[in-house]
Parts: sequence; structure tokens; C-alpha cells
Amino acid sequence: MNLDSSSPHSLFCAAVIASAHGVRGHVKVKCFLEDPKLFKTYSPFLNEKEEEVYRIEKVLSQDKDVLIVSLEGVTDRNQAEHLKSAKLMLSSDRLPELSEDTFYHRELIGLSVKSLKGQLLGEVHALYNFGAGELLEVKTLTGDLQMIPFTHASVPEVNLKEGTLLISNEGEVFLKGEPDVS
Repeated sequence: MNLDSSSPHSLFCAAVIASAHGVRGHVKVKCFLEDPKLFKTYSPFLNEKEEEVYRIEKVLSQDKDVLIVSLEGVTDRNQAEHLKSAKLMLSSDRLPELSEDTFYHRELIGLSVKSLKGQLLGEVHALYNFGAGELLEVKTLTGDLQMIPFTHASVPEVNLKEGTLLISNEGEVFLKGEPDVS
């Protein structure tokens, strides 16, 4: 799968089919879009080979980011069960433009993490949100994985063009486990 943001056809995983739901071919979908209420408006979805294969007929219910949906051509539970774990992809050029200081996770993963002094500290490995805010998982130069809050106080600058993310002294405390005294 090509996730290079410069490619016009890079793919974004918008949702994944979690399971079959009921006997009429409905599926339970975990949606990764910022506003799951808009899920149907992005139909049709692609598979990982960039083929349009998932057309949403109807969103039957929604509980936060979990949706029960009816897919075109899926009419019974057996068909729905075969779709478990399928990724519903979108071409990244169909995603909305974001406001300033807002980023797609895929844009941040792989960025070089530097101190305010320009010292390379590692690379963004992943992003998480366990309910109390965004966390960056950074793979340090020693190969350790450390988490820092993705707040303006810890991460004052993100430069996508240069491929860097600057962390403050506060961010370094999380990364190193102790204050930077140099």
C-alpha cells in the first residue's frame, strides 16, 4: 500500500469492517474519519488494490465511531462474514483540507523529531488517543519507543515540508525521562 503523501493516489484507511451484524448482510464498521456522520458521503470506498468495491447503501445506526451499514450487493450474513477485517480505503485526494495546525496522522508518521537546538532525537512512529488527548509515539535513536503529548507545549512546531517536528524542553522530559541539562 502506498502511503506517500506526494502521490495523487495514496490511500487512507477510512474504516474497517469489524464483523457481520444480523442476518440481512449488514456489517459493523469501525470508522476512522474525524466526523463519522459523513461516512456515507465518501462512498464508494476502495479496497487496498484501489478498486471501487464497497458502496454504502445505508447507515442504519451509529454509536460514536461504530456504524452498522448496509453494503450494495451484500444480502446475507455469510457474505457479510467474509468481509470481516476488510479495509475501506479512500484516495487521499478525497480528504478535506485541514485547518492550520491540524494534521492527518499519516502526515506525521515518519517525521524526524528534533530538539529546539536542532539535535535529532528520533522519528515519529505512531499516534494514539486513549481519550485524554493525542500522544506521539517516538522511536528514539536507541530504538526505544517513548510517548509524548501532542500539545503545543510539547510540540511547538511541525514542518511537513522539511519533514521535521520540534519538541520543547518539556517534550524532551517525556522522551528522555529526565530534564535536558545540556
